[in-house]
Amino acid sequence: MAGSLTTVTIDKRYCGPKSSGNGGYSAGLFARAIDGPAAVKLMKPPPFDTPIQLRKSETGFEAVAGKSVIASIEPASVRVDPPPMPSDADVAAAHDDFLKTVGDAHIIPYCFVCGTKRGVGDGLRIFSGAAPDSPVNADFWTPAGDLAGDDGLVRPEFLWAALDCPTAYALRVGGRMTLLGRLAVEIFRRPKPRERLIAAAWRTGEEGRKHFSDSVLLDENRQIIAASNALWIELNDPALIARIKQENV
Repeated sequence: MAGSLTTVTIDKRYCGPKSSGNGGYSAGLFARAIDGPAAVKLMKPPPFDTPIQLRKSETGFEAVAGKSVIASIEPASVRVDPPPMPSDADVAAAHDDFLKTVGDAHIIPYCFVCGTKRGVGDGLRIFSGAAPDSPVNADFWTPAGDLAGDDGLVRPEFLWAALDCPTAYALRVGGRMTLLGRLAVEIFRRPKPRERLIAAAWRTGEEGRKHFSDSVLLDENRQIIAASNALWIELNDPALIARIKQENV
């Protein structure tokens, strides 16, 4: 296990919905059990301030809180085929599109990654709107200094987080609500804080309630430094959807 890590906890700062951990951030914590590219399948909402044990399984590891299996973690192969990336001007326009189309109507406005009610220096504030005349959703992201590990580079779980939420908006499913089911990530280079990055994502397909999208993080030279394949599950339970909306006002 990487770094002999056996237990993790999720602080409330790193929420998605108010009552559970952000999917990408939580998956990134769990994925530290694997050396190299990893896939995390989320089975239950990751709880806050609770010891989560990373235990060996037949295919990799399981993240277990009490008697509940929160996630499975396995080695993965991540492949992306990016469409043409938007220009800097179009990335800026995509950011503005997010604030215009999502803005105050954000269903999960306190999300650590994309929450519009998170202040500068608190959340990541990655607002990945639709780039003009493009299938890509994108925004700029400059990681803050407090996201670095002991080696001075941005910790992997924050790269997982930054790759996560853009894949949801890239689905472009309108008001339909989806939850992250699986995220596979490969990190080629961990950036330093204050590097100017681009988080970009695009839809790749759907099968019934399953929606698929990919994402990349680009550095200042527009080189891919991390990539992901995401699976989102469309919710079809009106009571659950209503509860999530009510809890996140």
